[in-house]
Amino acid sequence: MLSLERPAKSNGNTLTATKTEAMRDYLELATTVPTDEPCAQVGSDNYGRNSRLEAETFRDQIHRVFGDPPPGTSIRIKSCPHDFGSYLDLQIAYDDDEDASCEWAFEVEGNLPESWDEVSLKKLKEDGYEFPK
Repeated sequence: MLSLERPAKSNGNTLTATKTEAMRDYLELATTVPTDEPCAQVGSDNYGRNSRLEAETFRDQIHRVFGDPPPGTSIRIKSCPHDFGSYLDLQIAYDDDEDASCEWAFEVEGNLPESWDEVSLKKLKEDGYEFPK
């Protein structure tokens, strides 16, 4: 994040930018499930609950597969407005000034799991997830 500070001696019009935090960038994964799995559909019964379970479970699976993200990197659940109602997506936030952060983010984006692992399937069943047909 950039903060703007007025220099001590200024004509009142000059601003300087100072970097105070990591530079953040984002990758939209455009999914809440592994690439070969069906997902809850906007407008379906219990969409909000099922989509949230998908997103949380898939985020956890990504952490198991790729390890914990480096400092300045996270996977967050994002609500996206749409004509047919809001839907959820996973987004990787990363620090574009840090190589490890960039590498982890792009490694995940390019190699998403294709299917639910056993831990995820167990969690989804225990939480009452309604698997799409």
